Amino acid sequence: MVLILLVAGALRIIHLSAAPPGMTHDEADHGITAWSIVNGARDIYFTIGYGREPLYDYATALLMAGTGPTILAARMTSVYFSLLLVAGMFAWTRRAFGHSTALLTAAGLAVSFWPVMAGRQALRSIALPALFVLAILFFWQALYTISKKEKHATDPLLSFARRSSVRYLVMAGILLGLSIYTYIPARVLWLCFPALVGYHWLAARSSGDPTTVLNKTLLIVLVIPLIVAAALALPLFLYLSANPGLEVRVNELSAPLQAAVRGDFAPLWTNFIGSLRLVMFEGDQTWRYNIPGKPFLGPLMGLLFYGGVVLGLWLAMFGLKRGARQGRLGFNSTGSPGSFLALVWLLLGIAPVLVTGPGLSMTQAIGAMPVIYLFPALAMVAIYRGSTTLLASKHPNRQSQFGTLAAILLYAAIGLLTIRDYFGLWTNHPEVRVQYETTMMTAMDLLNRKGAGAAAVSTITPGQYHTPAVAQLAVNDKDVVTRWFDGRQSLLIPGEPRSLVIIPGFTPLPPALASVVGSMDLVEEIPMRPDDLDRPIQVYSVNGPAVEKAILETLTTEVDGSRTLPARFGEHIDLLGYDLSTTSAHPGDVVTLVTVWRLKQKLPGVTLFTHIVGDEQPLVQADSLGAPGESWIAGDMLLQLHEISLPDDSPAGEYPVAVGAYLHPTGQRLLVANDQDILPLSKLIITHE
Repeated sequence: MVLILLVAGALRIIHLSAAPPGMTHDEADHGITAWSIVNGARDIYFTIGYGREPLYDYATALLMAGTGPTILAARMTSVYFSLLLVAGMFAWTRRAFGHSTALLTAAGLAVSFWPVMAGRQALRSIALPALFVLAILFFWQALYTISKKEKHATDPLLSFARRSSVRYLVMAGILLGLSIYTYIPARVLWLCFPALVGYHWLAARSSGDPTTVLNKTLLIVLVIPLIVAAALALPLFLYLSANPGLEVRVNELSAPLQAAVRGDFAPLWTNFIGSLRLVMFEGDQTWRYNIPGKPFLGPLMGLLFYGGVVLGLWLAMFGLKRGARQGRLGFNSTGSPGSFLALVWLLLGIAPVLVTGPGLSMTQAIGAMPVIYLFPALAMVAIYRGSTTLLASKHPNRQSQFGTLAAILLYAAIGLLTIRDYFGLWTNHPEVRVQYETTMMTAMDLLNRKGAGAAAVSTITPGQYHTPAVAQLAVNDKDVVTRWFDGRQSLLIPGEPRSLVIIPGFTPLPPALASVVGSMDLVEEIPMRPDDLDRPIQVYSVNGPAVEKAILETLTTEVDGSRTLPARFGEHIDLLGYDLSTTSAHPGDVVTLVTVWRLKQKLPGVTLFTHIVGDEQPLVQADSLGAPGESWIAGDMLLQLHEISLPDDSPAGEYPVAVGAYLHPTGQRLLVANDQDILPLSKLIITHE
């Protein structure tokens, strides 16, 4: 077991900062949340992203208190939880099925692709199986202790009250309650506890001994951990019930169930059928968490899994029919209670995927991960024992050595395949490098090398919880001041006298904005890998005053034929000028408008709009903002592109072209001069000639 843990640790720690090959915004969000905890945040639920439970972030904060805000600290949290899962599963499986099954289960969790993947990503999902396994372990130990002592006590209830079982049950309840603070599937996994107690009661009943004392004992055994768990989880559920709109992801994932309630079972049935293929045939198609299509287990392990499930069903039924037991609780060493628990655990752990479908199943089904690797181990041990009995070997020691060698070779082969698939194929795949923002990480390394200063970085995900979150962990020079924009629709010029503008291959400037590049100096071009999709990275040095002068000289500053810009919108932005591509167009044409703004202060949720004003409503509108308002820095200049597609049935006429700004989600507009909420700029003639 020590060797298994060492191998598991090596597969999870080696090159941890480089594989995965960058950082997803989900990992970054966990990191910045943990750092906020280090700096005093004490939330019971974090609304960042789609909303999430907090335990993983608090655990990460313990590491970051010593290391600082690094992605390595966040991933090390997953390493620790992953190793805890391997050790905890070994401890429970040894008690439920024996030493050989426990070793094989731990080996599967140590070297297989899925657990290694989950143990190297800074995601909260890995905390769920680690804590739940420990909760099961303590609950099982309590049942075992009660069953063992019951033989020597005339009143099992009194024996139970006097013995050490209470602390095991309390500890199981604490761990179960903490698991609710890890990941959404924990909200169904707790049903394993009453299911196991119910199985013991049925086993005792089948033996003809359902006494009143036994019933009371089982009731107490169940009630203690559930009460403790409920008490721990209650603050979270009270908070969520008071803020029902926070769990966006739950509402999205429950859509198939909502459709079924309305009588449409097609989405649920499609997801259910697709999920049945996950174990052996076809896995998650998402590069971010898997090699697309790679199932949880390979062909051989998949066959052993199904064999183990069949064996588990037989053992569970055997325990009920024969009433095999030690003491009145029906706790036995035949594997019957353990098999029943594992089957229930598997069903509850896989249930979220049966509802939501195979997409993102590598995280959605993580509650079932421990027992998915248990069932192949059950089958292997059964095959070995069956072959030993069948052959009646005269050299049992030699056969035992052969069985051990076969198991070592099998899991060594699985480990080698994991190394090939994870560190070779997956880590280096171009799509994975995109998903983990490798280009942006390279840009952040460049900023660290260049030192202090202003930098505007173009990215396809400039929102607060995406690339900017990655930068918070990746940029270790705190004097670097970054701002964010999407170069496909905007260009941001820092207000400082000297700055950098960084544009990667995914966000090339459109022609209407590219002319500005001529007034900037290309100082470096990073080619990236030849097969990278997001390449190259172009780095421009910007002389702020000179570039602004060149831009302003090309702009139109007269609006509506009666006044001159600038014009202030609210207290947040000034419109400096604009450039309309044409004043005459035909139906079906695309007219471009570039508006140029001076940013005054942050404004989260803002969007800029352009209207071709009709008689009663806009003939056409183009809402767009490539530089999110939450990252605005006062003094910067923003060039925003609006592409206006004229409808094919546009009537001929002369129409005002007007601009404005409004806030999500209220739609409230910023006011401009004379309390207007829209500013006409020029006229556009639509002609059919």
